Amino acid sequence: MAAAHRLLALGRSVQILEATDHVGGRTRNVDVSTGQLDAVTDDVIELGGTWLSPEHSAALALCRELGIEVYNASFVSSGSAVPEDAPRPHTSGSEEAWPWWFWGSDYPKDQTHLLKNTVFHDGVRRFLFRTPSELLAGLTRSSVQELQMAGKAIDDAIANVSDSCWDAGKVTASWRHLDEESTWSFLNGKLSSQASKQALRNCIHNKNAQEPEAVSLLYNLLSFKGCNSAGPDSQFRVRGGTQAIPMTIAAGMRDKIALGSPVQMLQSGSTGIIARTLNGTEYRARAAIVTGPPPAILGINFDPPLRAPDAQLLQRMPMGTSLKIAAVYRQGPWWRELGLQGDILATALPKEFSLPEPDSEMPLFVQCLDHSPFSQRLGVIVCFMEGRQNLHFMSLAAQEQQSLLTAFLQRSFNDSRAETFQPSFVALNWADQPYARGAYTGFFPPGVLSIPEYWEAFREMEKAPNVFLAGADYHRGFGNGYIEGAIRDGLLAAERAHARLLSSQVGQELLV
Repeated sequence: MAAAHRLLALGRSVQILEATDHVGGRTRNVDVSTGQLDAVTDDVIELGGTWLSPEHSAALALCRELGIEVYNASFVSSGSAVPEDAPRPHTSGSEEAWPWWFWGSDYPKDQTHLLKNTVFHDGVRRFLFRTPSELLAGLTRSSVQELQMAGKAIDDAIANVSDSCWDAGKVTASWRHLDEESTWSFLNGKLSSQASKQALRNCIHNKNAQEPEAVSLLYNLLSFKGCNSAGPDSQFRVRGGTQAIPMTIAAGMRDKIALGSPVQMLQSGSTGIIARTLNGTEYRARAAIVTGPPPAILGINFDPPLRAPDAQLLQRMPMGTSLKIAAVYRQGPWWRELGLQGDILATALPKEFSLPEPDSEMPLFVQCLDHSPFSQRLGVIVCFMEGRQNLHFMSLAAQEQQSLLTAFLQRSFNDSRAETFQPSFVALNWADQPYARGAYTGFFPPGVLSIPEYWEAFREMEKAPNVFLAGADYHRGFGNGYIEGAIRDGLLAAERAHARLLSSQVGQELLV
Protein backbone atom coordinates (compact mmCIF):
# COMPACT_ATOMS: atom_id res chain seq x y z
CA MET A 1 0.00 0.00 0.00
CA ALA A 2 2.92 2.35 0.67
CA ALA A 3 4.17 1.71 -2.87
CA ALA A 4 0.76 2.47 -4.37
CA HIS A 5 0.46 5.62 -2.26
CA ARG A 6 3.82 6.89 -3.51
CA LEU A 7 3.09 5.99 -7.14
CA LEU A 8 -0.15 7.96 -7.09
CA ALA A 9 1.76 10.94 -5.73
CA LEU A 10 4.19 10.55 -8.65
CA GLY A 11 1.31 10.76 -11.11
CA ARG A 12 1.07 7.07 -11.92
CA SER A 13 -2.13 5.06 -12.13
CA VAL A 14 -2.21 1.84 -10.15
CA GLN A 15 -4.22 -1.36 -9.77
CA ILE A 16 -3.85 -3.30 -6.53
CA LEU A 17 -4.38 -7.07 -6.64
CA GLU A 18 -4.76 -8.27 -3.05
CA ALA A 19 -4.71 -12.02 -2.45
CA THR A 20 -6.67 -11.89 0.82
CA ASP A 21 -10.02 -10.33 1.74
CA HIS A 22 -8.37 -7.35 3.46
CA VAL A 23 -5.50 -4.92 2.98
CA GLY A 24 -2.54 -4.69 5.30
CA GLY A 25 -0.34 -7.76 4.84
CA ARG A 26 0.82 -8.96 8.26
CA THR A 27 -0.98 -6.16 10.07
CA ARG A 28 -4.50 -7.03 11.24
CA ASN A 29 -6.82 -5.19 13.63
CA VAL A 30 -9.57 -6.61 15.79
CA ASP A 31 -12.03 -4.56 17.84
CA VAL A 32 -12.01 -6.36 21.19
CA SER A 33 -15.37 -4.92 22.20
CA THR A 34 -17.21 -6.27 19.14
CA GLY A 35 -14.88 -8.92 17.69
CA GLN A 36 -14.88 -7.17 14.30
CA LEU A 37 -11.76 -7.70 12.20
CA ASP A 38 -10.26 -4.93 10.04
CA ALA A 39 -11.79 -2.26 12.27
CA VAL A 40 -10.33 1.19 12.95
CA THR A 41 -11.62 2.24 16.37
CA ASP A 42 -10.26 3.13 19.79
CA ASP A 43 -11.05 -0.42 20.96
CA VAL A 44 -8.79 -2.27 18.51
CA ILE A 45 -5.68 -4.28 19.20
CA GLU A 46 -3.27 -5.62 16.63
CA LEU A 47 -2.96 -9.32 15.81
CA GLY A 48 0.13 -8.67 13.69
CA GLY A 49 2.78 -5.95 13.50
CA THR A 50 2.25 -3.37 16.21
CA TRP A 51 4.99 -1.15 17.60
CA LEU A 52 7.00 1.75 16.21
CA SER A 53 10.33 3.14 17.33
CA PRO A 54 11.23 6.85 17.37
CA GLU A 55 13.71 5.86 14.65
CA HIS A 56 11.03 4.38 12.39
CA SER A 57 11.07 7.58 10.38
CA ALA A 58 9.26 6.28 7.28
CA ALA A 59 6.35 4.85 9.29
CA LEU A 60 6.05 7.95 11.48
CA ALA A 61 6.18 10.27 8.47
CA LEU A 62 3.47 8.26 6.71
CA CYS A 63 1.27 8.41 9.82
CA ARG A 64 1.66 12.19 9.95
CA GLU A 65 0.86 12.50 6.25
CA LEU A 66 -2.28 10.40 6.66
CA GLY A 67 -3.38 12.20 9.83
CA ILE A 68 -3.02 9.10 12.00
CA GLU A 69 -2.17 9.62 15.67
CA VAL A 70 0.73 7.78 17.28
CA TYR A 71 0.69 7.39 21.07
CA ASN A 72 2.83 6.13 23.90
CA ALA A 73 2.63 2.33 24.21
CA SER A 74 3.35 2.24 27.95
CA PHE A 75 0.32 4.44 28.82
CA VAL A 76 2.49 6.83 30.86
CA SER A 77 2.52 10.54 30.19
CA SER A 78 6.21 11.02 29.41
CA GLY A 79 7.43 10.73 25.84
CA SER A 80 4.00 10.50 24.23
CA ALA A 81 4.59 13.18 21.59
CA VAL A 82 6.26 12.27 18.31
CA PRO A 83 8.41 15.17 17.07
CA GLU A 84 8.38 16.00 13.36
CA ASP A 85 11.96 14.84 12.86
CA ALA A 86 11.47 11.70 14.99
CA PRO A 87 14.69 12.03 17.02
CA ARG A 88 16.17 9.34 19.18
CA PRO A 89 14.69 9.22 22.68
CA HIS A 90 16.17 11.37 25.42
CA THR A 91 18.77 9.65 27.56
CA SER A 92 21.12 10.76 30.28
CA GLY A 93 24.12 9.25 31.94
CA SER A 94 22.17 8.51 35.11
CA GLU A 95 19.51 6.44 33.35
CA GLU A 96 19.88 2.69 33.28
CA ALA A 97 19.98 0.75 30.03
CA TRP A 98 18.31 -2.62 29.66
CA PRO A 99 20.81 -5.44 29.08
CA TRP A 100 21.35 -6.36 25.44
CA TRP A 101 19.57 -9.72 25.86
CA PHE A 102 16.42 -8.26 27.46
CA TRP A 103 13.36 -9.55 25.60
CA GLY A 104 10.71 -7.57 27.45
CA SER A 105 8.97 -4.35 26.41
CA ASP A 106 11.57 -1.83 25.29
CA TYR A 107 10.29 1.37 26.89
CA PRO A 108 12.28 4.64 26.81
CA LYS A 109 14.78 5.19 29.59
CA ASP A 110 13.13 8.46 30.61
CA GLN A 111 9.90 6.56 31.36
CA THR A 112 11.41 3.90 33.61
CA HIS A 113 10.61 5.79 36.82
CA LEU A 114 6.94 5.96 35.75
CA LEU A 115 6.52 2.27 35.01
CA LYS A 116 4.93 -0.29 37.29
CA ASN A 117 6.39 -3.70 38.14
CA THR A 118 7.09 -6.51 35.69
CA VAL A 119 6.53 -10.11 36.81
CA PHE A 120 9.45 -12.51 36.27
CA HIS A 121 9.22 -16.30 36.59
CA ASP A 122 12.33 -18.41 37.14
CA GLY A 123 10.95 -21.88 37.80
CA VAL A 124 8.78 -21.90 40.90
CA ARG A 125 10.26 -18.54 41.92
CA ARG A 126 8.41 -15.35 41.06
CA PHE A 127 9.83 -11.88 41.58
CA LEU A 128 9.01 -8.32 40.54
CA PHE A 129 11.26 -5.71 38.98
CA ARG A 130 10.92 -2.23 37.56
CA THR A 131 14.45 -1.20 36.63
CA PRO A 132 17.34 -2.99 34.89
CA SER A 133 19.28 -3.22 38.16
CA GLU A 134 16.30 -4.87 39.87
CA LEU A 135 16.06 -7.40 37.03
CA LEU A 136 19.76 -8.26 37.27
CA ALA A 137 19.53 -8.54 41.05
CA GLY A 138 16.80 -11.17 40.63
CA LEU A 139 19.01 -13.41 38.51
CA THR A 140 22.02 -15.39 39.66
CA ARG A 141 25.38 -13.71 39.29
CA SER A 142 26.65 -16.54 37.08
CA SER A 143 23.72 -16.16 34.66
CA VAL A 144 24.31 -12.43 34.34
CA GLN A 145 28.03 -12.94 33.79
CA GLU A 146 27.43 -15.58 31.13
CA LEU A 147 25.06 -13.31 29.24
CA GLN A 148 27.58 -10.47 29.46
CA MET A 149 30.25 -12.76 27.98
CA ALA A 150 27.88 -13.80 25.19
CA GLY A 151 27.28 -10.13 24.42
CA LYS A 152 31.03 -9.55 24.23
CA ALA A 153 31.34 -12.46 21.79
CA ILE A 154 28.61 -10.95 19.62
CA ASP A 155 30.33 -7.55 19.67
CA ASP A 156 33.59 -9.18 18.59
CA ALA A 157 31.85 -11.05 15.78
CA ILE A 158 30.01 -7.93 14.61
CA ALA A 159 33.40 -6.25 14.16
CA ASN A 160 33.86 -8.58 11.17
CA VAL A 161 30.70 -7.24 9.53
CA SER A 162 31.21 -4.11 7.45
CA ASP A 163 29.36 -0.96 8.45
CA SER A 164 27.70 -1.15 5.04
CA CYS A 165 26.18 -4.50 6.15
CA TRP A 166 23.04 -4.99 4.04
CA ASP A 167 24.41 -2.67 1.36
CA ALA A 168 27.67 -4.58 0.94
CA GLY A 169 28.38 -5.10 -2.74
CA LYS A 170 29.86 -8.56 -2.36
CA VAL A 171 30.36 -11.43 0.05
CA THR A 172 33.62 -11.44 2.01
CA ALA A 173 35.68 -14.31 3.38
CA SER A 174 34.79 -13.33 6.96
CA TRP A 175 31.11 -13.63 6.10
CA ARG A 176 31.59 -17.23 4.99
CA HIS A 177 32.98 -18.15 8.41
CA LEU A 178 30.13 -16.40 10.22
CA ASP A 179 27.54 -18.04 7.98
CA GLU A 180 28.83 -21.54 8.68
CA GLU A 181 27.37 -21.42 12.18
CA SER A 182 23.91 -21.18 13.57
CA THR A 183 23.32 -18.48 16.14
CA TRP A 184 22.99 -21.18 18.80
CA SER A 185 26.13 -23.13 17.93
CA PHE A 186 28.10 -19.89 18.27
CA LEU A 187 26.62 -18.87 21.63
CA ASN A 188 25.49 -22.03 23.43
CA GLY A 189 28.99 -23.08 24.47
CA LYS A 190 29.36 -19.80 26.32
CA LEU A 191 26.34 -20.53 28.52
CA SER A 192 25.83 -23.15 31.21
CA SER A 193 22.83 -22.10 33.30
CA GLN A 194 19.29 -22.81 32.14
CA ALA A 195 18.29 -19.22 32.95
CA SER A 196 20.95 -17.69 30.70
CA LYS A 197 20.25 -20.16 27.89
CA GLN A 198 16.51 -19.48 27.97
CA ALA A 199 17.02 -15.71 28.23
CA LEU A 200 19.15 -15.79 25.10
CA ARG A 201 16.69 -18.07 23.31
CA ASN A 202 13.85 -15.67 24.18
CA CYS A 203 15.88 -12.73 22.87
CA ILE A 204 16.46 -14.43 19.51
CA HIS A 205 12.81 -15.50 19.30
CA ASN A 206 11.89 -11.80 19.43
CA LYS A 207 13.53 -11.23 16.06
CA ASN A 208 13.26 -14.54 14.23
CA ALA A 209 10.26 -16.33 15.82
CA GLN A 210 12.35 -19.43 15.27
CA GLU A 211 14.79 -21.54 17.23
CA PRO A 212 18.34 -20.14 17.14
CA GLU A 213 19.63 -23.55 16.03
CA ALA A 214 17.94 -22.90 12.67
CA VAL A 215 19.10 -19.32 12.11
CA SER A 216 22.37 -18.17 10.55
CA LEU A 217 24.74 -16.30 12.85
CA LEU A 218 25.58 -13.96 9.96
CA TYR A 219 21.90 -13.12 9.45
CA ASN A 220 21.45 -12.18 13.09
CA LEU A 221 24.67 -10.15 13.14
CA LEU A 222 23.48 -8.20 10.11
CA SER A 223 20.20 -7.61 11.93
CA PHE A 224 21.92 -6.50 15.14
CA LYS A 225 24.13 -4.09 13.23
CA GLY A 226 21.81 -2.72 10.60
CA CYS A 227 18.18 -3.25 11.50
CA ASN A 228 17.59 -2.57 15.18
CA SER A 229 16.83 0.82 16.69
CA ALA A 230 19.41 2.38 18.96
CA GLY A 231 16.48 3.48 21.12
CA PRO A 232 13.31 1.66 22.19
CA ASP A 233 11.66 -0.49 19.51
CA SER A 234 8.27 -0.53 21.25
CA GLN A 235 7.77 3.09 22.29
CA PHE A 236 4.77 3.92 20.12
CA ARG A 237 1.50 2.41 18.99
CA VAL A 238 -0.89 3.62 16.31
CA ARG A 239 -4.30 4.90 17.36
CA GLY A 240 -6.82 2.77 15.49
CA GLY A 241 -4.23 0.00 15.12
CA THR A 242 -1.42 -0.36 12.61
CA GLN A 243 -3.84 -1.65 9.99
CA ALA A 244 -5.24 1.88 10.00
CA ILE A 245 -2.23 2.87 7.87
CA PRO A 246 -3.02 0.68 4.83
CA MET A 247 -6.77 1.04 5.35
CA THR A 248 -6.52 4.84 5.25
CA ILE A 249 -4.53 4.62 2.02
CA ALA A 250 -7.04 2.14 0.60
CA ALA A 251 -9.98 4.42 1.41
CA GLY A 252 -8.74 6.86 -1.21
CA MET A 253 -8.46 4.30 -4.01
CA ARG A 254 -11.25 1.79 -3.49
CA ASP A 255 -11.96 1.50 -7.22
CA LYS A 256 -8.34 0.48 -7.77
CA ILE A 257 -8.27 -2.44 -5.29
CA ALA A 258 -9.34 -5.99 -6.14
CA LEU A 259 -9.61 -8.01 -2.92
CA GLY A 260 -9.53 -11.79 -2.99
CA SER A 261 -7.47 -11.72 -6.18
CA PRO A 262 -4.36 -13.85 -5.72
CA VAL A 263 -2.09 -13.63 -8.74
CA GLN A 264 -1.44 -17.05 -10.27
CA MET A 265 0.56 -15.98 -13.33
CA LEU A 266 2.73 -12.94 -14.00
CA GLN A 267 3.98 -12.56 -17.55
CA SER A 268 6.51 -9.87 -18.44
CA GLY A 269 7.79 -8.89 -21.85
CA SER A 270 8.59 -6.03 -24.17
CA THR A 271 4.95 -5.01 -24.38
CA GLY A 272 4.43 -4.86 -20.61
CA ILE A 273 2.95 -7.00 -17.84
CA ILE A 274 0.02 -9.42 -17.81
CA ALA A 275 -1.23 -10.67 -14.43
CA ARG A 276 -3.81 -13.46 -14.24
CA THR A 277 -5.63 -14.02 -10.94
CA LEU A 278 -7.06 -17.23 -9.50
CA ASN A 279 -10.51 -16.46 -10.92
CA GLY A 280 -9.07 -15.99 -14.42
CA THR A 281 -9.26 -12.20 -14.60
CA GLU A 282 -6.38 -10.62 -16.52
CA TYR A 283 -4.84 -7.24 -15.80
CA ARG A 284 -2.37 -5.43 -18.05
CA ALA A 285 0.17 -2.83 -16.97
CA ARG A 286 3.61 -1.51 -17.80
CA ALA A 287 5.26 -2.61 -14.56
CA ALA A 288 4.49 -4.62 -11.44
CA ILE A 289 5.57 -4.44 -7.81
CA VAL A 290 5.18 -7.84 -6.17
CA THR A 291 4.87 -7.93 -2.38
CA GLY A 292 4.34 -10.72 0.11
CA PRO A 293 6.38 -13.24 2.10
CA PRO A 294 8.45 -15.88 0.27
CA PRO A 295 5.77 -18.65 0.34
CA ALA A 296 3.31 -16.33 -1.40
CA ILE A 297 5.82 -15.28 -4.05
CA LEU A 298 6.72 -18.91 -4.77
CA GLY A 299 3.04 -19.56 -5.49
CA ILE A 300 3.15 -17.27 -8.55
CA ASN A 301 3.98 -18.69 -11.97
CA PHE A 302 6.41 -16.20 -13.50
CA ASP A 303 6.75 -16.14 -17.28
CA PRO A 304 9.62 -16.08 -18.05
CA PRO A 305 10.55 -17.98 -14.87
CA LEU A 306 12.47 -16.29 -12.10
CA ARG A 307 16.21 -16.71 -12.45
CA ALA A 308 17.40 -19.80 -10.60
CA PRO A 309 19.24 -17.84 -7.84
CA ASP A 310 16.09 -15.76 -7.20
CA ALA A 311 13.80 -18.78 -7.00
CA GLN A 312 16.19 -20.81 -4.89
CA LEU A 313 16.83 -17.90 -2.54
CA LEU A 314 13.10 -17.67 -1.86
CA GLN A 315 13.06 -21.42 -1.20
CA ARG A 316 15.78 -20.84 1.40
CA MET A 317 13.83 -18.18 3.31
CA PRO A 318 11.52 -20.15 5.65
CA MET A 319 9.05 -18.22 7.76
CA GLY A 320 9.24 -17.88 11.49
CA THR A 321 6.31 -19.23 13.48
CA SER A 322 4.49 -16.94 15.88
CA LEU A 323 1.07 -16.40 17.38
CA LYS A 324 -0.33 -13.61 19.54
CA ILE A 325 -3.05 -14.78 21.90
CA ALA A 326 -4.89 -12.05 23.78
CA ALA A 327 -6.81 -12.39 27.04
CA VAL A 328 -9.49 -9.68 27.08
CA TYR A 329 -10.94 -8.48 30.40
CA ARG A 330 -14.12 -6.43 30.35
CA GLN A 331 -13.09 -5.00 33.75
CA GLY A 332 -10.30 -2.99 32.11
CA PRO A 333 -6.56 -3.17 32.93
CA TRP A 334 -7.17 -4.06 36.58
CA TRP A 335 -3.60 -5.31 37.18
CA ARG A 336 -2.40 -1.71 37.30
CA GLU A 337 -4.22 -1.36 40.62
CA LEU A 338 -1.83 -4.05 41.91
CA GLY A 339 1.17 -1.98 40.88
CA LEU A 340 1.81 -4.20 37.85
CA GLN A 341 2.70 -2.98 34.36
CA GLY A 342 1.15 -6.08 32.79
CA ASP A 343 4.48 -7.37 31.47
CA ILE A 344 5.32 -10.99 32.34
CA LEU A 345 8.61 -12.74 31.49
CA ALA A 346 9.86 -16.26 32.16
CA THR A 347 13.03 -18.32 31.86
CA ALA A 348 11.53 -21.40 33.55
CA LEU A 349 8.11 -22.49 34.77
CA PRO A 350 6.56 -25.40 36.68
CA LYS A 351 5.93 -28.56 34.68
CA GLU A 352 2.30 -27.77 33.88
CA PHE A 353 3.43 -24.60 32.05
CA SER A 354 6.42 -26.16 30.28
CA LEU A 355 6.95 -28.00 27.02
CA PRO A 356 6.85 -31.81 26.88
CA GLU A 357 9.98 -33.93 26.53
CA PRO A 358 12.59 -33.54 25.19
CA ASP A 359 12.13 -29.79 25.80
CA SER A 360 10.73 -29.96 29.33
CA GLU A 361 13.17 -27.30 30.56
CA MET A 362 11.61 -24.74 28.22
CA PRO A 363 8.70 -22.63 29.52
CA LEU A 364 5.59 -22.49 27.36
CA PHE A 365 4.94 -18.81 28.11
CA VAL A 366 7.98 -16.52 27.94
CA GLN A 367 6.57 -13.05 27.28
CA CYS A 368 3.21 -11.41 27.90
CA LEU A 369 2.40 -7.71 28.09
CA ASP A 370 -0.35 -5.15 28.49
CA HIS A 371 -1.87 -4.67 25.06
CA SER A 372 -4.97 -2.77 26.11
CA PRO A 373 -6.58 -0.65 23.38
CA PHE A 374 -6.26 3.12 23.20
CA SER A 375 -9.62 3.59 24.95
CA GLN A 376 -8.53 1.42 27.90
CA ARG A 377 -12.18 0.47 28.30
CA LEU A 378 -11.06 -3.15 28.19
CA GLY A 379 -7.90 -4.68 29.60
CA VAL A 380 -5.85 -6.90 27.32
CA ILE A 381 -2.86 -9.10 28.08
CA VAL A 382 -1.24 -10.52 24.96
CA CYS A 383 1.18 -13.43 25.06
CA PHE A 384 3.68 -14.19 22.30
CA MET A 385 4.05 -17.80 21.23
CA GLU A 386 7.17 -18.18 19.09
CA GLY A 387 9.27 -20.97 17.63
CA ARG A 388 9.18 -24.27 19.51
CA GLN A 389 6.62 -22.94 22.00
CA ASN A 390 4.23 -22.00 19.22
CA LEU A 391 4.54 -25.34 17.44
CA HIS A 392 3.48 -27.09 20.64
CA PHE A 393 0.80 -24.50 21.45
CA MET A 394 -0.73 -24.93 17.97
CA SER A 395 -1.09 -28.66 18.61
CA LEU A 396 -3.44 -28.01 21.55
CA ALA A 397 -7.18 -27.54 21.27
CA ALA A 398 -8.38 -23.95 21.68
CA GLN A 399 -10.00 -24.71 25.04
CA GLU A 400 -6.76 -26.17 26.38
CA GLN A 401 -4.80 -23.17 25.12
CA GLN A 402 -7.17 -20.80 26.89
CA SER A 403 -7.21 -22.80 30.12
CA LEU A 404 -3.41 -22.88 30.26
CA LEU A 405 -3.12 -19.16 29.63
CA THR A 406 -5.79 -18.33 32.21
CA ALA A 407 -4.01 -20.42 34.84
CA PHE A 408 -0.67 -18.85 33.96
CA LEU A 409 -2.07 -15.33 34.31
CA GLN A 410 -3.62 -16.27 37.65
CA ARG A 411 -0.21 -17.48 38.85
CA SER A 412 1.48 -14.37 37.50
CA PHE A 413 -0.89 -11.78 38.96
CA ASN A 414 -1.27 -13.67 42.26
CA ASP A 415 -4.49 -11.89 43.22
CA SER A 416 -8.06 -13.00 43.81
CA ARG A 417 -9.25 -10.87 40.92
CA ALA A 418 -7.28 -13.08 38.55
CA GLU A 419 -9.43 -15.96 39.80
CA THR A 420 -12.71 -14.03 39.62
CA PHE A 421 -12.30 -12.17 36.33
CA GLN A 422 -12.65 -14.57 33.42
CA PRO A 423 -11.25 -13.28 30.12
CA SER A 424 -12.36 -13.91 26.57
CA PHE A 425 -9.71 -14.69 23.97
CA VAL A 426 -8.58 -13.52 20.57
CA ALA A 427 -5.79 -15.16 18.56
CA LEU A 428 -4.42 -15.28 15.05
CA ASN A 429 -1.95 -17.91 13.95
CA TRP A 430 -0.07 -16.52 10.96
CA ALA A 431 1.15 -19.98 9.94
CA ASP A 432 -2.48 -20.83 9.12
CA GLN A 433 -2.83 -17.91 6.71
CA PRO A 434 -2.35 -19.25 3.15
CA TYR A 435 -0.61 -16.12 1.85
CA ALA A 436 1.65 -15.67 4.88
CA ARG A 437 2.43 -19.14 6.27
CA GLY A 438 4.20 -17.66 9.23
CA ALA A 439 5.53 -14.53 10.89
CA TYR A 440 7.31 -12.38 11.73
CA THR A 441 9.40 -12.66 8.58
CA GLY A 442 11.41 -14.93 6.35
CA PHE A 443 14.79 -15.73 7.88
CA PHE A 444 18.04 -17.23 6.62
CA PRO A 445 19.43 -20.59 7.79
CA PRO A 446 23.21 -21.08 7.84
CA GLY A 447 25.01 -21.25 4.52
CA VAL A 448 22.73 -19.05 2.39
CA LEU A 449 23.71 -15.38 2.64
CA SER A 450 27.42 -16.07 2.15
CA ILE A 451 26.88 -17.60 -1.30
CA PRO A 452 27.64 -14.77 -3.75
CA GLU A 453 24.82 -15.63 -6.16
CA TYR A 454 22.23 -15.65 -3.36
CA TRP A 455 23.57 -12.40 -1.91
CA GLU A 456 23.33 -10.75 -5.31
CA ALA A 457 19.79 -12.08 -5.73
CA PHE A 458 18.87 -10.63 -2.33
CA ARG A 459 20.34 -7.25 -3.31
CA GLU A 460 18.55 -7.03 -6.66
CA MET A 461 14.99 -5.65 -6.40
CA GLU A 462 14.12 -5.91 -10.11
CA LYS A 463 13.52 -9.62 -10.73
CA ALA A 464 12.53 -9.29 -14.39
CA PRO A 465 12.17 -6.30 -16.71
CA ASN A 466 9.71 -3.99 -14.93
CA VAL A 467 8.93 -6.54 -12.19
CA PHE A 468 10.06 -5.46 -8.70
CA LEU A 469 9.98 -7.44 -5.44
CA ALA A 470 9.42 -5.52 -2.20
CA GLY A 471 8.53 -6.12 1.44
CA ALA A 472 9.78 -6.31 5.00
CA ASP A 473 11.32 -9.72 4.29
CA TYR A 474 13.54 -8.36 1.53
CA HIS A 475 14.45 -4.90 2.80
CA ARG A 476 18.21 -4.44 2.86
CA GLY A 477 18.77 -2.17 5.80
CA PHE A 478 17.24 -0.61 8.86
CA GLY A 479 13.79 -2.01 9.55
CA ASN A 480 14.22 -5.44 7.93
CA GLY A 481 11.37 -7.60 9.21
CA TYR A 482 9.48 -4.65 10.71
CA ILE A 483 6.62 -2.41 9.54
CA GLU A 484 9.32 0.19 8.94
CA GLY A 485 11.11 -2.13 6.53
CA ALA A 486 7.90 -2.88 4.64
CA ILE A 487 7.18 0.83 4.18
CA ARG A 488 10.75 1.72 3.23
CA ASP A 489 10.95 -1.09 0.71
CA GLY A 490 7.58 -0.20 -0.80
CA LEU A 491 8.62 3.42 -1.24
CA LEU A 492 11.93 2.37 -2.78
CA ALA A 493 10.22 -0.01 -5.21
CA ALA A 494 7.81 2.75 -6.24
CA GLU A 495 10.67 5.13 -6.95
CA ARG A 496 12.58 2.52 -8.95
CA ALA A 497 9.54 1.48 -10.97
CA HIS A 498 8.73 5.12 -11.69
CA ALA A 499 12.32 5.80 -12.79
CA ARG A 500 12.36 2.69 -14.98
CA LEU A 501 9.18 3.77 -16.75
CA LEU A 502 10.56 7.27 -17.25
CA SER A 503 13.73 5.89 -18.78
CA SER A 504 11.83 3.55 -21.08
CA GLN A 505 9.12 6.12 -21.86
CA VAL A 506 6.34 3.58 -21.51
CA GLY A 507 2.82 4.03 -20.18
CA GLN A 508 1.43 4.86 -16.80
CA GLU A 509 -0.28 1.93 -15.08
CA LEU A 510 1.44 -0.27 -12.52
CA LEU A 511 0.24 -3.41 -10.77
CA VAL A 512 0.87 -3.63 -7.02
